[in-house]
Amino acid sequence: MDRDLGGALGLLTETVRRGIPSGRGPFVLCLSGGADSSALALACAPLADAFPGGLSAAHVNHRLRGIESDGDADSVRELCGRLGLALAVLDGPVEPGPNLEARARAVRYGLLRASFPDAILCTAHHRDDQAETVVLRLLRGAGVRGLGGIARWRDDGVWRPLLDHPRDLLERTCREAGWSPRLDGSNADRRIARNFLRHELLPDWERNEPGVGEALARLARSAQELAPHLEGVLDRLAHHLNLQEDRGGFSLDLARREVDDDPHLDLLLERTWTRAARRPWAREHRQRLLRDAVARRGKRPGGQGEIAVFGGGRLRVEVAGTAAGPD
Repeated sequence: MDRDLGGALGLLTETVRRGIPSGRGPFVLCLSGGADSSALALACAPLADAFPGGLSAAHVNHRLRGIESDGDADSVRELCGRLGLALAVLDGPVEPGPNLEARARAVRYGLLRASFPDAILCTAHHRDDQAETVVLRLLRGAGVRGLGGIARWRDDGVWRPLLDHPRDLLERTCREAGWSPRLDGSNADRRIARNFLRHELLPDWERNEPGVGEALARLARSAQELAPHLEGVLDRLAHHLNLQEDRGGFSLDLARREVDDDPHLDLLLERTWTRAARRPWAREHRQRLLRDAVARRGKRPGGQGEIAVFGGGRLRVEVAGTAAGPD
């Protein structure tokens, strides 16, 4: 394999080098075998000695595609062998069915965190992933918190060092290095919303309006810059409403709050839903739930198995069970 650090590989490696934090570690590369994570491994391996606490890699085999899934694991083994990276292959089977992507993500992060409790988990999310996430959240009625998209750093120790670079740069890195990444045929299924955005809507949009991907990424960065101020406002509102969060769900007291068209209250509900490791209900459904909580008594099921119990100004959302993990 050509290890020349010029071109696309040199650019990615320099990006990683500038972003390595001091005083944190060890670091674990989360590798799927695809082009994105392969480029991450290629960019990080030359810097292995610069990572505090050391650098290794992990692959989770969900066993969703039979022999192809085993081929992904073998490919990651070969790449890590060439790059001199220690590798852990974790078995994380997921049953086919509804909400597959979210369930697989929850299993994957759960396994990785259990296996590497003190590590920084490095993923290969990039600028195109960011653009797709922003559009998806717009379509789901997300507020300004949701428009922040994918965070470069997550509070639970997940780092996305390549977030500013487009997908084609990562693919070019693999080609320049002489590495053939794995292809997941399920990523071509246009019935999946993210795949439709990836292969049709956003490429067409980019052709007609060059720079739209970068514009969406800038929107996400702007929303993230607002986050500290907004979080303070929501923390004060949570205290005012006696918000209680526990393993089974969350509850709040709305008796002293006007709920109609209250943007802060809606954002608080969205944030709380996300903290419970659930995809928030659409804004119109959240608004209806808030109105019902102060006007009537009842129960309402949600699409991921939640049960909302409301009445007398009190709202309790039960979220126990299988949850959809974060991006």
